[in-house]
Amino acid sequence: MNVAGIIAEYNPFHQGHAFHLAQAKAISEADYTVVAMSGYFVQRGAPAMFDPFARAKAALLNGADLVLELPPDTSTGSAEYFASGAVTLLEQTGIVTDLCFGSECADLSLLARPAAVLADEPDAYRICLKEFLKTGIPYPKAKTEALRCYDPSIDTKVLAEPNNLLGLEYLKALMRSGSSVRPHTIHRIGARYHAQQITQYASAESLRRTFTEQNGVFTPEIRAQLPSWEVYRAYDQKTPITEDAFSLLLLEKLRRTPGESFSRYFGVTEELSNRILNCLDDFVSFSQFTDLLKTRNLTRTAVSRALTHILLDLHDYRPPRVLRVLGFRKEASVLLKELSAHSRLPVVTSPAGTDLPDDWLYADRLYESVRSLLHHTPYPNPRRRKMLAL
Repeated sequence: MNVAGIIAEYNPFHQGHAFHLAQAKAISEADYTVVAMSGYFVQRGAPAMFDPFARAKAALLNGADLVLELPPDTSTGSAEYFASGAVTLLEQTGIVTDLCFGSECADLSLLARPAAVLADEPDAYRICLKEFLKTGIPYPKAKTEALRCYDPSIDTKVLAEPNNLLGLEYLKALMRSGSSVRPHTIHRIGARYHAQQITQYASAESLRRTFTEQNGVFTPEIRAQLPSWEVYRAYDQKTPITEDAFSLLLLEKLRRTPGESFSRYFGVTEELSNRILNCLDDFVSFSQFTDLLKTRNLTRTAVSRALTHILLDLHDYRPPRVLRVLGFRKEASVLLKELSAHSRLPVVTSPAGTDLPDDWLYADRLYESVRSLLHHTPYPNPRRRKMLAL
């Protein structure tokens, strides 16, 4: 039995994702697909605009057979932590045979060489990286420049695209673990991630931006990009969930945390800790404070991730400890049975009465508490939410 693993956020699930799922199944000749998906908070260091059960349902209605949730320290980590945690989670299922990911280059041979350098980190590469970091540029940029410095034969265009870079991290994680999982890459179609307008195969970011600009209304152009837009009906004509909905909670957490203790949180450097302390009196909102804290060598995304880790009380990264099932297709029920039989980690289908980690439940509760107040709806207790069976 071939099982294709896919790592995603689906925030929201759109036409490009449906295409990717179909291609993944075809290119890997898979019998089933397992998706490792971000939960209530996502990799750019922000709350998901839509809850994971709605996003998982959209995926299951459009080609996915089983959806697992990434733990919060993985889903909000940098590309390296995100990839490492997600790959580990898929490996620990004991049933995933292939990993399919999108990239701009769609050529594994172009990604394999730089991925091998990142996996081995030879001394010459480390020296290059150290020198570029001394110039004050952000770590991701320094890493790219160090790869070019170490091996000029590496195609510079490959290192200039975000999905290529994330693909490198997936391959690095597979190489470091000595995994038998077979990698495949699929050409990423449609608009670039940061595209401003909605076009055919619009990016998730452009859809979120338009949804926010429309004050939470699913306009016809947005609905056209969502294969199963009806799963998001609970969000229609409601205030979009952004990081600023968590501003007061973040400010309260920052004010009651001793200044010297900020660096004990995951992803908070001494430099950022000092900036938080020095700029705290100028806090207006989550997004405004993120912009205020960023510097030449601290990217906005890195700052937002760090603030999210403070908000969620995440002190360090830990590999996945359980496999939480968000949902599955009844026609693929054999997959759930195989997962239960072969998983190397506990399988959680309902948080009630289980050992779901406290940090995981805290993130879920925080998000749903804010959402219920923002949307004036009853609180959907995460402990009572069972997996979807479609």
